[in-house]
Amino acid sequence: MYKLMIVEDEPLIRTGLKHYFAWEELGVHSIIEAENGREGMTTALREKPDLVITDIRMPEMDGLQMIEQIRNLLPDTLFIILTGFNDFEYAQKAIQVGNVHAFLLKPLEYEESLLVIQECMNKLQLKRQDRLKRSNLEGAQLVKLLLEEEHSVIDDAVIHELCNFNSNYYLYLPFVLTGIPMRETRTPSTLWMREYAEKFIHNAVDEYLHASTPHSIFTYSSKTKLYGLIVLGSPSSTDNFPLQTQVQIRIDQYLKALTLEHHLGLYLVIGKTTENPAQIHTLLHDSDRMLYQRFYMRDCRLFYVPQWIENSNSQKPSLIQLDENDKKRMISCIESSNEIETLQLMHRLAQDILSKTDVSSPDYWLAFLQEIISVIIRFANKNHIHIEGVYSEKLLNLTFADDFYSLETLFDWLGRWMIHLGIVYTEGLTHNHQQDVIIFEHIKSFIKENIDQEVTLQMVADRFFYNPSYLSRLFKRKLDKNYMRFVTEIRMEYAQECLKKPEILVTDVCTMCGYKSYKHFVKTFRSITNMTPSDYRKQSGW
Repeated sequence: MYKLMIVEDEPLIRTGLKHYFAWEELGVHSIIEAENGREGMTTALREKPDLVITDIRMPEMDGLQMIEQIRNLLPDTLFIILTGFNDFEYAQKAIQVGNVHAFLLKPLEYEESLLVIQECMNKLQLKRQDRLKRSNLEGAQLVKLLLEEEHSVIDDAVIHELCNFNSNYYLYLPFVLTGIPMRETRTPSTLWMREYAEKFIHNAVDEYLHASTPHSIFTYSSKTKLYGLIVLGSPSSTDNFPLQTQVQIRIDQYLKALTLEHHLGLYLVIGKTTENPAQIHTLLHDSDRMLYQRFYMRDCRLFYVPQWIENSNSQKPSLIQLDENDKKRMISCIESSNEIETLQLMHRLAQDILSKTDVSSPDYWLAFLQEIISVIIRFANKNHIHIEGVYSEKLLNLTFADDFYSLETLFDWLGRWMIHLGIVYTEGLTHNHQQDVIIFEHIKSFIKENIDQEVTLQMVADRFFYNPSYLSRLFKRKLDKNYMRFVTEIRMEYAQECLKKPEILVTDVCTMCGYKSYKHFVKTFRSITNMTPSDYRKQSGW
């Protein structure tokens, strides 16, 4: 919606213009008036209209003088000159003045004048879209800077420029939203975070803040997380915080509904508010760490930091340590690559952490997790199983903890890495196989299990704990083909199996093999078999 200012010294003409067009249908929600150029200048600088329609000849200050005074201060405002026939040439020259879009000739011809107004509104819309794109980009850079630079400080001038609202008061509210898959494929959460996460945040803020509260939202997306900063521009903003219980309940319920709809766990942390920009870095990271409370509060999707601090136990949590017997059991499990014993052990270790009800900081159980990883890496190094550069860096820096919605699933995944290393260890000893080659059959089985989905190299790397760059090089070096060729050949083998079953339509085979485009499926099938799927079916006698 846009704001219009009419500058005209004749009251009847001003009134007529206000009712001459269906302004609301054109997108104008507010109309303000001024009697001359001087009043218009003062009003425009205060109200910041999107569009100004101004007469030329007025007392005290004419329209062109007014435009000259304010056009650099209001770079996004467009001006239309209202003129009589005697000033026509003068008005044409005035269009050369910056931001003067067009002129309206008195007396107005409705259709012709409406066309001018519509063109102007279209231009305003394009300018606003461009400004929003720039703002989103700059806002993302701002949040990224505040997140990564410990001593980064923003000043009011930067906030004023990004927020575009008048205020000498700023209240900052950090938040973090994450979407964690409830199944192995990552596509649903990635798509949701890319397409809907920001929209969800904007809708939530609009619903729970007073309509009159000026605010801006800046976000920065990183993998499965959306980091954000809400900037509020009025002292009355403090009336909205702390969040009332019923508001928290509604947000939590909405997140649960979205979890079911999109098959991923959505968790939102709302941090502490601050008036001090120097605190934002710390508050963002505090909010990020608060996401780990999902492991302890399983039925909760919203975590409100101020309330958590208020209710948390003041006692220091006890340190969790891995005892020597468990270290020996872990080594034994890897050496035997016994799946049942390994998963049972990891399940018990997860329960050991969950039983520590006084754990209010993730540092303690992350240290426990680091100890488990260290035992595994020491075994691998001792037995010449390469880790560095081969396996996912997430394993080494513990960031894999961000990818799971529960400690049980996290430790199950860690246990399966131990089983995988056990297979590498035992097969490498008994069959003298090269360690790198063992993985291909496992990847092939995984792709077959998810044949109707898009299975990216990153997904395979995450599933089998590998560094994706290393895995890509491995395909080329050991199989002399890239990953996509490997997947295509598996899909085409499966397609040939399906085509031998006459009850399955060829178009269904396309979908079953994970192709959305039938034309692309046929082209790919022909490139592998030198015939179309229909010809292959005929040749096979079906």
